[in-house]
Amino acid sequence: MADFKDAYTEYYNTGMKYEFITEISPKVWKISRKSDRMEYLAQDATETLFRDVNSVPQKLTDYGYLLSPEGQNLLRPIKAILNHPNLVSLVDCFALQFTSSGKRGRDQWFTVWDYCDAGNLGNLLVPQQPRPQDRAPSPDEDTKMEDIDAKPEGQKEPKFLPEAFCWHVLTSVLRALAWLHDGVYDLQQKENGAWQRVAGDLDWQPMLHRDITPQNIFIGHPRRREWYGPVKLGNYGRLAVTGHCQTPGDTRVPTFSKAIAPHPCEKFAPIEDLITHDTLHGSVYPRQANQPYTMVSEYRALGEIIQAMMVEPTESEHIKRIQSQSVRVNLKDLRYTGRLRNFVVKLMEFDPWHKTNPTQSNPMHATSELYREALLGVQWFMSTGNDEVDNLVTPKMAEYEDYIEHTKLKAEGLMDSYKNVQEILEEFN
Repeated sequence: MADFKDAYTEYYNTGMKYEFITEISPKVWKISRKSDRMEYLAQDATETLFRDVNSVPQKLTDYGYLLSPEGQNLLRPIKAILNHPNLVSLVDCFALQFTSSGKRGRDQWFTVWDYCDAGNLGNLLVPQQPRPQDRAPSPDEDTKMEDIDAKPEGQKEPKFLPEAFCWHVLTSVLRALAWLHDGVYDLQQKENGAWQRVAGDLDWQPMLHRDITPQNIFIGHPRRREWYGPVKLGNYGRLAVTGHCQTPGDTRVPTFSKAIAPHPCEKFAPIEDLITHDTLHGSVYPRQANQPYTMVSEYRALGEIIQAMMVEPTESEHIKRIQSQSVRVNLKDLRYTGRLRNFVVKLMEFDPWHKTNPTQSNPMHATSELYREALLGVQWFMSTGNDEVDNLVTPKMAEYEDYIEHTKLKAEGLMDSYKNVQEILEEFN
């Protein structure tokens, strides 16, 4: 690599944009961009890209060949794909040269990722821990046990996490999946109420994340006055590019048209075998052995997570508890709106490829349509006028307030400048 530095000049120069702060885990550093002090994570990828990291020149691995300018040079397309507000984005790649005394320098390569500084959603889905002041009674204490009244008929269980936060996570992850599944970057609502898809410039192939868990949904701290910071789906170790999707007007059986891949717990299988197993099992839930992984699997994984946000954890295996019962049983007595509960039920039961009419075309942008419906749910929730909504500050509201404040300060600055000019002119007169 060092002998071919001309092809990699950009990567060596990019390293100068960042400043290393601290190593937060082995081979993962928190870094800061010098221009605006924005923080990111830098991961040492040298051993992934090169066979012998200490050799000069370094020899590429198969992964390195795919990404390197000497090979397939796929780094830029991958950066374009993994660049979305609700994905942990691949921001940069750079190289630094390290030298030992009396030896020729070798290159150390880093990938730069978004830094979600508030941890992951899994940190919130744990049972409440006893406080230090909640001392357990000693055996010789005389503890009086009071009878617990039965729950009055019609009384519902309390909420666990706020409903606004549930909608926030739901729409954020669905927007990320609309990008991975459909190549739809976002949805915008026009003045006439119609929705418009904002698509990327890439020739899209559907992708399945295949690892949607609370630990892989990352959260950032709010940047302004908003209640909740950005939510991003990350960890792409199991992501599959299916290359197998429907086309407009396709009326073939659904298994020949929807995105499909092996389940992460099972080994690779030819596409023909996956189609055969999908024809056999369909969208049965819970999952059966040999049942392939599809977009429907992603909807259900998200649905289980939203249920886990609504049901208070009582044990460490909270997600498994959610999976052990049907969605209707889990949500039956919860004090969330019917709109949210019904949408979660739809996530768990939705399969637009299960067609009763054989001449019906297969759906296009199914995930984007789910995302649109979730956005309508948020609009409805914001109009309900309850205590939570009345005090809620959304990211868009905070951004608008910042814009108004900035415009006001700018206008005041212009007025001050105008007054200064007027005073100078009056002195001359």
